[in-house]
Amino acid sequence: MTDTAHPTAAHLFDLSDNQLRARASLKWSTVEPDVLPAWVAEMDVMLASPIIDTLQNALLRHDAGYPGESDDVVQAFTSFAHDRWDWHIEPDHISFHVDAATAASKLMRHYAGPDRSVLIMPPVYNRFYDWLAGSGVKPVEVPLTDVPNGGFFDLDGIEAGLNAGTKVILLCNPHNPLGRVFSQHELSELAELAHRYDAVVLSDEIHAPMVYQGVEFTPWLTVSDAARNTGIALHTATKSWNFAGLKCGIAIRSATGPWPAELDPTMTRTDTGFWGLLATEASFRDSRPWIDTVRAHFQEQTQHLTKLVAEHLPGVTFHPPQASFLAWLNFRDTELTEEPADYFLREARVALSPGVNFGDAGRGYARLNMGTSTERLERIIAAMGVAWPPR
Repeated sequence: MTDTAHPTAAHLFDLSDNQLRARASLKWSTVEPDVLPAWVAEMDVMLASPIIDTLQNALLRHDAGYPGESDDVVQAFTSFAHDRWDWHIEPDHISFHVDAATAASKLMRHYAGPDRSVLIMPPVYNRFYDWLAGSGVKPVEVPLTDVPNGGFFDLDGIEAGLNAGTKVILLCNPHNPLGRVFSQHELSELAELAHRYDAVVLSDEIHAPMVYQGVEFTPWLTVSDAARNTGIALHTATKSWNFAGLKCGIAIRSATGPWPAELDPTMTRTDTGFWGLLATEASFRDSRPWIDTVRAHFQEQTQHLTKLVAEHLPGVTFHPPQASFLAWLNFRDTELTEEPADYFLREARVALSPGVNFGDAGRGYARLNMGTSTERLERIIAAMGVAWPPR
């Protein structure tokens, strides 16, 4: 079952507002009927046909039990990683979990040092704060530098945090919300610091399949020996192929790196969503044309959004992302004095993700979801433009 047809973005994103409001998932079902949602990271897209076929066939078999063997899913993911990122993964270094959050929480609880702290680099994925709280650890925040120009590691600040006793770094690469893909050189510098201070790096790489054409993504475990000795990578298909409700997270370790002995892959797999495993296999093995169409659409959306913001929101800036479907809008140099997401929900009936939810470094920003049709993106920005500038 191979997705040989090459779907077009015009077809995949051709969903009316009424069709989307009929969905019961979070993005559209929890906003008022006159609100255009551009907040939570769900896409307004049709699922890949191999995923639909796989799940329909499971239904026809009345097959909805506990997850069984995972060899086929492992093969699908390792083949994708090899073909896309030149990453050679030993099958027995892969384990499946409920989702990336569950895997990260267990790992943070295990590896956090005596002070129970984890280093994060805001503005960063807002759910990281929930992950930390649920794991009983506290954040040590080392904000990224020069965020308006993409965001860079503060290596001096990171070293200070490690020197003070923090033993875990929670990395987001490709970055949410900035869309930044860190270079191998940047990652190798971080790996050397982690190795020097005997720290563990948990690299959240769930947006990696949506890295834009011409941008090189370097998986953490391919960066250097220091990275392999310190790191565990977290992946999913659920984000890139838009089935977050079907739970399935992937953790990858190396032969020389950390891994808690008590995390038995045969046990963690049974906690995973069975249909999530099936959909993950169909994604990595059979739905490559779909993901290529989608990421090309987002790369075009980025270019289009640059023009739309200049036309409708003068004074607002954003640095074009290198991956995925999220735009980090900067309102700091404008006359807006309140939380941008609050303002646009009230005045434009557009729902954005509040920047402050991504850490204090996010104040004065808002995250916009571009994962929709070009026509709907134009309507979203035009509606915001009607309420701009603030009066």
